[in-house]
Amino acid sequence: MKTIAIVGAGLMGRLIALSLYRQGYQVTLFDKDTKAAHQSAAYAAAGLLTPLGEAMHSESNIVEMGFISLKLWPKLLASLDEYTFFQQQGAIMISHEQDQGDYRRFARYLHNHYPQHRCQQLDRQQLLALEPEIGRSFNQGMFLPDEGQIGNRKLLLALKYQIEQAGIEWLSECLVESISPLDSGSNINYQENGQISQQRDFDLTIDCRGIGARNSANADKHTVLKDLRAVRGELFQLFAPDVHISRPVRLMHPRYQLYIAPKTKGFYVVGATEIESDDNAPMTVRSAMELLSAAYSVHPGFAEANIRQHVSQCRPAFSDNQPKIITRQHLIQVNGLYRHGFLIAPVVLEQVLQLVNNIHSGASNNNQCLYSNVLPISEDNEYIH
Repeated sequence: MKTIAIVGAGLMGRLIALSLYRQGYQVTLFDKDTKAAHQSAAYAAAGLLTPLGEAMHSESNIVEMGFISLKLWPKLLASLDEYTFFQQQGAIMISHEQDQGDYRRFARYLHNHYPQHRCQQLDRQQLLALEPEIGRSFNQGMFLPDEGQIGNRKLLLALKYQIEQAGIEWLSECLVESISPLDSGSNINYQENGQISQQRDFDLTIDCRGIGARNSANADKHTVLKDLRAVRGELFQLFAPDVHISRPVRLMHPRYQLYIAPKTKGFYVVGATEIESDDNAPMTVRSAMELLSAAYSVHPGFAEANIRQHVSQCRPAFSDNQPKIITRQHLIQVNGLYRHGFLIAPVVLEQVLQLVNNIHSGASNNNQCLYSNVLPISEDNEYIH
């Protein structure tokens, strides 16, 4: 049986670990975080599955992967025993009067670049028919009926439960110091609970550490991702039982798109700040004011909402904001999912699974894989020191 180490137990690490175990591989999962994953980028997310909503700020391959993933998510979730939240009831785009220019530019962009996807312009009455509690200042909107969302934290917990039920070896709160690809496999040096370093060999290692892939002081120089950077995101979790919004709402903003994502039982996530920084300090005053005032402008009932949590976390991104799978000997690095982790995860997962199977079956060209037309695959070390 082939042995595979997966380093990093965020969204991709958990999905890959469980999927490879189910295919018969012997999997060991390493992660510096606890199993609750509170330090992962996936925890500090809204779980939006809105490819058209991201279209003006993303390359076309991200949009394509998003629509493919929307079809793949239901099957993935159906394979889990624990409850997960998924809906595909569309999303709404709105703007204040002073931002109508940005709104019209977005509408033209979708019309010109994605005419094959459904998009409906709404007047005030049509807007109210979909979301009766939208604020009075919004007289028009856009309905994107194929968009959806997922319960990101519920999914992380469901994957945790499934991995534990499967009996997969999971070394949490474990610092991986280095990953060294070898001719016949790969070597991992790690510490548990600050104890003396240990070393283990595997047939293959899959590195899903996100920003952690650039910060390993003792890392093998051939595996450090030189082009990786951090993009800080911030969000609020609000409890507003008197607010009744049923689908994601995006609000045009001069600097970025703000979103309100309804969860279950009166909870909402408000976010979308995007700051070029690797600072994980608490949320800034500016971000807090912009996010909360935006939520209040969409629905005045948010004025009485309870702030249950504010979260800041760094997302991994390459200079071109493209996700990448990088192969080198017996090492696969999956990184740069940026702010699109949940949007494109199923496509990335299927690509990784096929790569692994190709490697272990001795396929002549490991990179000729499913979805290689939309997901960059590299083995030329372009992104590695």
